[in-house]
Amino acid sequence: MRFGIILNGGGRPGDSRTKALADRLEKAGRAQKLGFHSLWAGQGYLNNSLEAALLLSRVAAEAPGLDLGMVVLLPLQHPVQLAEQISTLDVISGGRFTLAAALGWRDFEFRAFGMPKEERLSRFKEVLSTMKMLWTNERVTHRGHYFQIEDVPGAGQPVQQPFPRILIAANLDPGIVRAARTADGWLVSSRSTLGAIKRGSELYHETIDQVGRGGHVLAWREMYVAQDRDTAIETIRPYAEWLYKERAALGHNVDLPEEDRIDMPFDQVLEGRFIIGSPDECAVEIEKYQQLGVEEIITRCQWPGMPVESAFSAMELFAKEVLPRFT
Repeated sequence: MRFGIILNGGGRPGDSRTKALADRLEKAGRAQKLGFHSLWAGQGYLNNSLEAALLLSRVAAEAPGLDLGMVVLLPLQHPVQLAEQISTLDVISGGRFTLAAALGWRDFEFRAFGMPKEERLSRFKEVLSTMKMLWTNERVTHRGHYFQIEDVPGAGQPVQQPFPRILIAANLDPGIVRAARTADGWLVSSRSTLGAIKRGSELYHETIDQVGRGGHVLAWREMYVAQDRDTAIETIRPYAEWLYKERAALGHNVDLPEEDRIDMPFDQVLEGRFIIGSPDECAVEIEKYQQLGVEEIITRCQWPGMPVESAFSAMELFAKEVLPRFT
């Protein structure tokens, strides 16, 4: 079992972006020293966050040797630009970059880009297939529904061949099957409950067996370790509860299985989603993911508005008391 750190998770209106960058740089350096395996950022437009690709290119200097991962809202991208960004991040990381391709769900992001949300799946597929062409061909011609590319050179070569590792981030069965059939792995959402992950993992492994290929399961998880569960919940409640209420208000339930709904009291949101409590309690939860075939847990221990010192406290206790049990 490997463990990563999620660097960003959006910001609250008015938060200092200068301080946010400084905090993330320090978080990256600490993650390396504490023995974490990877650093991750996710795209989230117009929410006072830091742009994911630029953030990762900067934090790589603070933590050389760690894997870099980025969740990308694929329908909102142009394949030429994104292919160049990803191949550059793969070079910066020394061939340790992972792309996690996501459909996206926030209506206002699609409105801001002037893209109908109902086109997101077809755009997702075309962007992904076109990038693979750009990475693997010296000359590229693509006449698609959304992009017309006529006899151009391929994109800059990544270190990984034929292209960087690709995961598909998915909540629903069609996305999980797509991950098994077309990508290197499935990235589990932080909103998924353990029950949903169990069924999704069974579907994923059944599908990769059917198509005769390998695959990996990674999971974004909320994590906070403290001296006991009550202290952990009390510490994170003002910040994590705000985040889940904000996402529920934006309509995230529409893209989640019924059992993964987040429009419920926070104590119910905690169940099956959060690795939280004492070191012993967190270790017990992690064992559940091991049994489901999860190979890497990518942890978020800071939520919008939360002091970075509280996140560092959880990271350090996790590295000292939990991480050694799984390495």
